Amino acid sequence: MEKIRIACGNRGVGTSPLFAAVEGGSMKDNGLDPELKFYEGHPKALPALVAGEAEFTNTVSPDVITVDVRDGADVVIVASAVSRTATYVTARPGLTTREELRGKRWGVLGRGDADHCTIALAFERWGWDLDKDATIVAVGTGGPKLERLLDPTKVDVVIMHSPEPFQAAKRGWNLVEDLRRLDVAFQNSCAATTRRYAKAHPDVVLRYVRAYAQGVYRFRADGAFGVEVIRKYSGETDREVLEASYLYFSQLMGGTMYPTPEGVRTAAQMLHRLGVIPRLPAPDPFIDQEPVARLHREGFFRRLTGLGG
Repeated sequence: MEKIRIACGNRGVGTSPLFAAVEGGSMKDNGLDPELKFYEGHPKALPALVAGEAEFTNTVSPDVITVDVRDGADVVIVASAVSRTATYVTARPGLTTREELRGKRWGVLGRGDADHCTIALAFERWGWDLDKDATIVAVGTGGPKLERLLDPTKVDVVIMHSPEPFQAAKRGWNLVEDLRRLDVAFQNSCAATTRRYAKAHPDVVLRYVRAYAQGVYRFRADGAFGVEVIRKYSGETDREVLEASYLYFSQLMGGTMYPTPEGVRTAAQMLHRLGVIPRLPAPDPFIDQEPVARLHREGFFRRLTGLGG
């Protein structure tokens, strides 16, 4: 059994592919003994990966691009459960339409983070000017996340990931825009490692990607299992919130499992537009499609979906 350490940036639904792989037994079925190490956000989990405190992480493409370009790291995405926008625009009581959000205070944890990129992406599709039509408020990472983001004295609008929008709705905040409707390529919920680890341990990376894919398909096909995974890791107990979170995310999951150049390109464009990175890089250095490609060649996905062969 190969011991591996996995840096987790949160306990939200976006990390559920990994959690499902652990809880469903696919990690152990592939000869992997995982240790989950929790950090306060992807910007802290990724440096831990780079420093050798973990072999894998579950992350999002803007943070991978940032750490690689800014810090010269070698983080690479080897699989992805979601390749589209997967967030809600949530607004304080009294704001119920998109037009009412123009010019308001939009909350993010930190400037240039993945949510800031999502705001830039949405504004671009809506024909809004990010500099004129929003005030970006960075609330920081200290203390409970919901308490910081749902402070109407500081923030009017927030980009939220499941289960947060449904938790916010219970507090009277409004779900104004479902950004799944944009259907824009944007690499989310990614399995990642470093290129140096992938080069030294290609078999472990292949087994990890296989287990990750099995977790994704189990989560999507088994609602009761998926809801229980969310409950265990998020700590949420409200059944309505749990089921809404599961439905929202599971409908996005699956597909080919490839990390896509287009999804990474979109994220890089937003980071460059926000001034987070000084140049617009090509997407290829940030992804390695070979582990998923090999599983396709071996007929893994045919067997996984019950077609045999």
